[in-house]
Amino acid sequence: MRAQRSELVAGVVVAALLTGCLDSNPWFEEPTASGAASGTTQVPTTGGTTAAPPPTSSTSAESTTTTTETTATGTTTTGLTADTEFSTSWPLSTSTTEWFSTGDPWTCGNGVLEGPEQCDEGADNSDKGACTTLCTTAECSDGFVHAGVEMCDDGNFDPSDGCVACLVPHTCKEILDNDPQASDGQHYVDPDGPEPMPLIPVYCDMKTAGGGWSLLERSPRSDPIGRALFKDAPENPGDPLAPRYRMPRMAMGVLAIHSTAMRLDCGGGDHLVTAAQSLFAGEFGPPGCANAGPVLYQEAEFKQYKLTNVQLCTVFVGLGDGQCPGAWSIDEENQYDCLLTAYPWAGNNEAISPPSADAFAVDPQSVDPDHDCHKPGAMRRILVR
Repeated sequence: MRAQRSELVAGVVVAALLTGCLDSNPWFEEPTASGAASGTTQVPTTGGTTAAPPPTSSTSAESTTTTTETTATGTTTTGLTADTEFSTSWPLSTSTTEWFSTGDPWTCGNGVLEGPEQCDEGADNSDKGACTTLCTTAECSDGFVHAGVEMCDDGNFDPSDGCVACLVPHTCKEILDNDPQASDGQHYVDPDGPEPMPLIPVYCDMKTAGGGWSLLERSPRSDPIGRALFKDAPENPGDPLAPRYRMPRMAMGVLAIHSTAMRLDCGGGDHLVTAAQSLFAGEFGPPGCANAGPVLYQEAEFKQYKLTNVQLCTVFVGLGDGQCPGAWSIDEENQYDCLLTAYPWAGNNEAISPPSADAFAVDPQSVDPDHDCHKPGAMRRILVR
């Protein structure tokens, strides 16, 4: 079944209430094992008006002691100098702290920079400000959320828990941008900012083609999902590590807003890369298996044939949509359905796959056994970055 000749408009329908930049996120709370949490960040506070700075190593100070020697003829005073080792335990509970063994005190919160204080703004000390109630300068990972500067601060350097470099990331790309050492695996992101969606788990590919890819769908050849991407057909939405996985449509669309590229691959060299805005292409196309249209691909590699910046006629619906050729598939022969030239990879009317093979679909009606997506055990991925 092939698409009728028509020009289709590819569009992306996405959730509203979104912004294009990271928003201040005082609502952030690190997700727990049971899923993403919501609420207000709890940050440590001090029990009184005075708190001590962070611990330092033991400090040596010179102290002078005086001994008195009594003789038959009178009293003789001799000055003796000794090095005295001492250490200070943290935090200190008193508002006045003796810094020198001679008894010279210092007080956090009196507005005077003294002792080991990094700062002291007096009554303006605040755990939401530039100088905390511990008289330390606010910095990322100190456990305090610096208002207007940090979105979150969970006091650790784990980029997968929804707070990375004191930012709440929308996508895996933002995680990688703020922590180049971030690894593949499950991470938490907040695609739409504070409302209405909470933090969600997502699989991040931090290595393929520069990394920073957020996984939208993982469909095995042995048990394909086979539904058009513009349809809401979630599979294991809370477990992005599952072999059969697909995000809810709203989450996919919001991630696409914060992304520029969409990638399809099957674990080998065969892959497609197009604009993220192509994700829901075909949504306004004709019903049934005639739903196909041209898509502009920045990269299209098929059986070691490589094309760049090329339009290819793409079928958007699959077996689960009514026994259609295959969700997101390309038939090199029937490119004329979109008024495009057939056999684009080799050219000169030369086919590189069996007749009517539905390349890049894992739910194909016609199979090419040498194609990555049609091999036994193949796993197709749809990702955005």
